[in-house]
Amino acid sequence: MSEPRIQYRKLRAPQQHGSVLIDPPLSESQQLLENNLSLIQESDKLQIFGVPLAELRATGRQALQTAALKYTGGYTNCNNKINANRIFLSGHQPKLFHPGVWFKTILLAQLAKEHSATAINLIIDNDLCGQPSIKVPQGTIETPVVCPIFYDRDGDDVPFEEALIQDQQLFESFAQRVTNSVIQETGENLLQFWELVNQSTSNHPGLKFAQARHQWEREHGIENLELPLSTVCSSREFYRFCCHLLQNAENLQAIYNTSLIEYRKVHKIRSSAHPVPALECIDRAVEVPLWIWSEQAPSRKRLFCITSGEETTLLDESGLSYGTLNLERNKESAIHQLEVLAQSGIKIRPRALTTTMYCRLVLSDLFVHGIGGGKYDQLTDDIAKQFFKIPLPHFQMATATVKLFADQLANPVDALQTIEEDLRNLEFSPDKFARKAIRNGHPHSLALEKLIDKKLIHVQKEVAPTDRSRWHATLQGIHQELRTLLTNDEETLKANLEIARSHLNSFNLLDSREYSLILFNGKTLLDLLVSGTKTP
Repeated sequence: MSEPRIQYRKLRAPQQHGSVLIDPPLSESQQLLENNLSLIQESDKLQIFGVPLAELRATGRQALQTAALKYTGGYTNCNNKINANRIFLSGHQPKLFHPGVWFKTILLAQLAKEHSATAINLIIDNDLCGQPSIKVPQGTIETPVVCPIFYDRDGDDVPFEEALIQDQQLFESFAQRVTNSVIQETGENLLQFWELVNQSTSNHPGLKFAQARHQWEREHGIENLELPLSTVCSSREFYRFCCHLLQNAENLQAIYNTSLIEYRKVHKIRSSAHPVPALECIDRAVEVPLWIWSEQAPSRKRLFCITSGEETTLLDESGLSYGTLNLERNKESAIHQLEVLAQSGIKIRPRALTTTMYCRLVLSDLFVHGIGGGKYDQLTDDIAKQFFKIPLPHFQMATATVKLFADQLANPVDALQTIEEDLRNLEFSPDKFARKAIRNGHPHSLALEKLIDKKLIHVQKEVAPTDRSRWHATLQGIHQELRTLLTNDEETLKANLEIARSHLNSFNLLDSREYSLILFNGKTLLDLLVSGTKTP
């Protein structure tokens, strides 16, 4: 039986406050980079829609750096020294995410500094924006509640690049409303961050968040460049990549779905939606792993194509046609046709696997993933190896766990387990609990000791089978006498059980690693995350 191409890996975020996961470890980063550079050099024979990969990488990376310098310089002082020969990338949705996500960006800067690379964080603005709120712990440490606080009026779930502020007053008052309600006073920290948010000239909430966070980083010496993925997707290099996928849509679909089946089998996944849905065929239309929508109707749709002769028609899942390309006659003309579609407001964007496939194949020498991305890019690796006939450069994984109330909480689980064990002993072996009570100076210690001795003598008796029932009844009588003396203790234990369960519920609410980075003290959090990059 052949070994599966995809190997199961158990990946889990660290649970302890201040702990990090870096895989492979930083001590192997030089070897990782050297392996990647070798893989890239060995891929020089690959052609992407008529152009050698080396040429596509050269022009694509130059366009990426130019665009990143221009975008970053549009809202902050940007004097980055760039290295066109070495680019490290990471990326995430422009949300008010938790510190574990932020750690990727900080590690990206550290790795780029150590290896003299240009670090660029991509703002993944083709993902859906979701509910415009963050979860905020409110009430008290003892009796907390976690409620959403909205930074904007809830609207259509469109891609981040299409989402505009709906309620300016609600948006501007967000920081003050969070500061007034959160358990732990964030004070000037959040208010100062929100000043940066409101200073941004963008009307897209996601870009405002990303720019404010990026300025926070640069004030603390973290000098990555940033760029929205939507800008990357307007490059001729990306259009060429899309044309390559469209031209080979049937082969790509077969490989994609076969790899997906194997991934689910290895990871014992039964859901048809995880980690991604399979690519479909609708009549003669073949699905490719891209999104499509228009500025007039910014609802993200799956992209399908139908090829008839030399003409390839682009459709969405509803059958709506967006235009036709000739992928066979003149490749540069086909790319120009995609540019014309983009100028008319038609947007083609990569889906999750395709995003990192393009970034790793064309744009970067090293890509830094979180755990989620690292899991699904095992699937990307297999698809790309089958489709392009070459392995993708390897990626780095990183995440951290930072807890908002780490210094104010004690885990009550041990106390709860002790109470539950005491109650079980009271029910089934009350002499065990009685011994503990005697050690603690119980007022009925003498009577309890006598009953314990009485039980010990009783259980050592030899009992005929015919007397077993009477023997058991006597034993239960001794147990009941013990319980009677321990009635008050049992009532206290039951009351403490409810208290401990309440404390555990409160602890679980507050012990989450998912609270937004804006609820923390910025400098303290950054210092902690930067220290995590020193892990060997």
